[in-house]
Amino acid sequence: MNDTIENSSNTKKIAGKFRIPTKFKIEFAIGGIGFNLSAGFFAAWLTNFYIKVIGINELLWGVAWILYFAWNAINDPLIGYLGDKTRTKFGRRRPWLMIAAPMISIAFVLLFFPPILDPTQNSAQLIYFLWLFLMLLFFDTFYTIIGITQKALVAELSILPKERTSATLFWSVGTLTGQVITFVLPFLFLVNTDPYSQNLPIFQTLVLVFAIIGFIMLALMSIGLKEKKEFMFSEKESIGFKKSITYTLKNKAFLIFTVFSFTLVYINSSIYSQMSFFVQDVLQISGNNLISYLPILIFIAASLLGYPIGMYLNQKFGGKRAIIYLSAPVILSLVLLTFSGDFITSNLLILLLGLSYSGMMLLSPILMADIIDKDELETGYRREGSYYGATNLFTKPAQSVSAFIVGLVFQWTQYDPNDVSSLAQFGIKLNIGLIPAIFILIGILILIKFPIDGATLEYKEWKKEIEELHDKKLNDYIEEAQKN
Repeated sequence: MNDTIENSSNTKKIAGKFRIPTKFKIEFAIGGIGFNLSAGFFAAWLTNFYIKVIGINELLWGVAWILYFAWNAINDPLIGYLGDKTRTKFGRRRPWLMIAAPMISIAFVLLFFPPILDPTQNSAQLIYFLWLFLMLLFFDTFYTIIGITQKALVAELSILPKERTSATLFWSVGTLTGQVITFVLPFLFLVNTDPYSQNLPIFQTLVLVFAIIGFIMLALMSIGLKEKKEFMFSEKESIGFKKSITYTLKNKAFLIFTVFSFTLVYINSSIYSQMSFFVQDVLQISGNNLISYLPILIFIAASLLGYPIGMYLNQKFGGKRAIIYLSAPVILSLVLLTFSGDFITSNLLILLLGLSYSGMMLLSPILMADIIDKDELETGYRREGSYYGATNLFTKPAQSVSAFIVGLVFQWTQYDPNDVSSLAQFGIKLNIGLIPAIFILIGILILIKFPIDGATLEYKEWKKEIEELHDKKLNDYIEEAQKN
């Protein structure tokens, strides 16, 4: 009886020690909105802008994204490693946020302000190709910094899955709010008529507004967050870059998660980039019809409802099993969406997709945080940055693969924004439905082998070991501070 009371008391003590303050969670939500005012608009409208407004050749569009692969091979692991090595009085993560907040807004604006040329000229196509490629590199650098830093902060602030899920939920609600704004608001103003290029000033006005507001909100997050003292100055003799990457790539759980995450990034890129095409060219509705907002609003509302479903499944079955269960309705809805053409059926499938897909996105970072905890037990070092950088190295290329496949399908179906044929409509449905379904099915079959199971006793035991290790690091920090 006394042992039970003591265990209960220890559990409450641990929970209190590793609880993330509500203020910090709100900061994550604010930052999430600011981040997705640029990243969300980028995901939802960049393809639409460059292909339908600017008139870049679809194949050149795809090639620019494939070449952008090389930059991902350098910047993601390097930024993650440098984040782990950073030691300042402001912390090791926050300074990166402070730098990235204004720079991502500048890059975002430049991406949507290319030179205006005649797209029928070969020289213009070359300039558009180079502008897109270079601005992708510029934008992605600061996109990567914010993405890696936010995930690393959540993993460092608490070892408790429930707290990490809660903090991730606030961030996700923020990013989803930003996505709502960047999805729905353009439909209020964009006109789906010939020529579609007349929407250029509308696009650029929206970009300027989103860039300014996004910068302010990201700045508020970077100022408001505080880091744990035991990680701000400790571990000064950290693992070298080459050794860090070697350790990371030998981690079986990490490799399995990375393959799964690649498929998740692919489906995310495809859904967001093709949704505007699906609404405008398949369902054939645009901003002069209020019903044009319905598919987007259904997807967003269903995604919000899907978050508590994901949290419930995570508490009951652990992250791995919850994601596997949620994948079934995701795959089903995507396959059926490929062969659906009527408005009502499409919206019902979008509803099912949102309810299940959002839970998968919510729980994915929890699996990554568990991998980092396990690694810390083996190496003694917190290497969030290295892990998230290495993850991005292999998963962010999924954005390029998605863009390249979209370009190929558009070429194959002879997509013309001013005269969309039935074959071109089917191509759009392939891009948003069947092809992502195949990718996610492959990812789930591989995730089944993921060795960390949140529903097991072993999982709970090594979480206690992590708590003891963090206590030791905090005591070491206090002793060092007293000496100085």
